[in-house]
Amino acid sequence: MIDYDSLLKKIPKVKKILDDGSNSILYHYTKPEKLLSILESGTIRFSNALYLNDKEEVTYSYKLIVNLIDEMPALNPSLFGKIKDYFYKKYKNIIDGDDSFLNKYEYYTISFSTDNDNLTLWNNYSKGQTYTGYNIGFCKKDLVTDMEKQGFHSVYGNIIYNRDSQVTILKLIFDKWNKQFEKLLNVKKTQKNLEKQQDVLFELVDILSIISLFFKNPHFKDEKEYRIIFISNYSPTSYKQTKIFEKNGLFIPYIEYKFLKRTVNSINIGPTLDENIFYTSTCRMLSNFGYDKKTINRSKIPLRY
Repeated sequence: MIDYDSLLKKIPKVKKILDDGSNSILYHYTKPEKLLSILESGTIRFSNALYLNDKEEVTYSYKLIVNLIDEMPALNPSLFGKIKDYFYKKYKNIIDGDDSFLNKYEYYTISFSTDNDNLTLWNNYSKGQTYTGYNIGFCKKDLVTDMEKQGFHSVYGNIIYNRDSQVTILKLIFDKWNKQFEKLLNVKKTQKNLEKQQDVLFELVDILSIISLFFKNPHFKDEKEYRIIFISNYSPTSYKQTKIFEKNGLFIPYIEYKFLKRTVNSINIGPTLDENIFYTSTCRMLSNFGYDKKTINRSKIPLRY
């Protein structure tokens, strides 16, 4: 298993941009029926990142990587020619529906928001004025610590929406690994040296693959998304860990994570006209599953009649 945390530590500026290390509350938005299922079972899903909302979300970063390499002629062509070819093929294979891009790693993600009362997200999980959405507030520090204990060695951070920031991050990565590669080219060629050159290539592919999951189109910036990503070995054995659910006609692999009740900080109710009955109903439901001491908040966003 790749130690992505060690790779990120090689570029501390990037690591800090993703997450500054402070504790905070992360909010997982969901529909009422899913909230009931989550709290009753005590589990949430890491969903396969390849099958997120649409193809554009998956390929956005790959196009950015390929285009930026074209704009930086000073990069070593031997190294970055391979990088460009790798990500261009991944982009094309996803667009063309070719499964040959599947490799030895799969990336599974849980999405949160850093905003507990987000109108954009409430609209995604509500129907009309009588059907409201919910979110669960998790303590980030407790959640990540528990995931590590359970073997979910994850990478986590804020989604980067600003294109200039995305380009800055990629340039920092390109520069770091380009210098490593150029340094190896300036020493005597040996078998060990050639192996080190390959290691630089593989590391660069790995770090770009994971960083690409933290980039999204600027149009989605209002979501204020935060992701926790789990990397799983892609093999017949790993399939035993995964389950499948259907969403919008897609069959999406996922891995269940059983969280501790103490990681739950609050339950938040979206905008609704009948907020009193929704509040008492939620309180009663939480008592049933042992969450009665958790804070329950109602949205402060007014509904339009």
